[in-house]
Amino acid sequence: MSDLAELQTLLAGLLIRRRALDKDAELVARTPEWVTGNDRLLPVEQLEIYREQFWLRHSASLVEDFPGLGGILGQGDWERLIEEYLEARPPESFSLRDLGDRLPEFIETREWLPHRELCNDMARLEWAYVDAFDAADAPPLDAEKLKSVPEDAWESARIALDPALRLLETRYPVAELRRALRTSSEPVPIPEPSPENLVIHRVQGNLFFQPVSRGAFELLCALGEELPLGAACERAIERVPAEAESIENDVAAWFEDWGKRGFIVDVVTE
Repeated sequence: MSDLAELQTLLAGLLIRRRALDKDAELVARTPEWVTGNDRLLPVEQLEIYREQFWLRHSASLVEDFPGLGGILGQGDWERLIEEYLEARPPESFSLRDLGDRLPEFIETREWLPHRELCNDMARLEWAYVDAFDAADAPPLDAEKLKSVPEDAWESARIALDPALRLLETRYPVAELRRALRTSSEPVPIPEPSPENLVIHRVQGNLFFQPVSRGAFELLCALGEELPLGAACERAIERVPAEAESIENDVAAWFEDWGKRGFIVDVVTE
């Protein structure tokens, strides 16, 4: 088992090399120790097939999950970024679904990358879409239960958010940019910075984004941490004092809207 594990580790390292294996003379000479070859292919050529497939399959998966990021970068910079990412952060999961989970943080380390902050925002948005799509289902909010909550119980009530909800702060309007990059047949200009607070949500298998105010966003974040409603409102006001009046006066309207959109799935009272 030790010999097999060592061989697997060796071959795994060769498969993530960025350049063709037959360019390495020492490796060409040693490959027959591990691979048999046949009458059509040398041992190194057999191994090269798997190396090429590693890059093709994994690159294609990332293209599918991060179309907005690819649209910002263009072919050359995209290929360089993905090659560096796969080399520095080889897959740790058996599922291709998890392949891009470390891409946003990796982008932060690439000083050569044009529009790096924009790219980071886009990658975080697109990973949020992947994560939301695969999240657990939850029954919709029971309107009758909502009506039965006593008025004096709301302050200590805990609001359960949809497990597929994702909350994202961005420095650029990447949600609209992503939509434009995917639908426009014309070149899409790079936008100016414009901070947004986004709610990513899923409805019947389809993904949507909803911009909200900073106060509403902080309230949703606090509710997502399972703070009671009263404490959640207090924290949102503390973090966004300029919107204190809006948070106090609009929370009922927000809840009605969030319930209709499926952001809220339950209200738990003591």
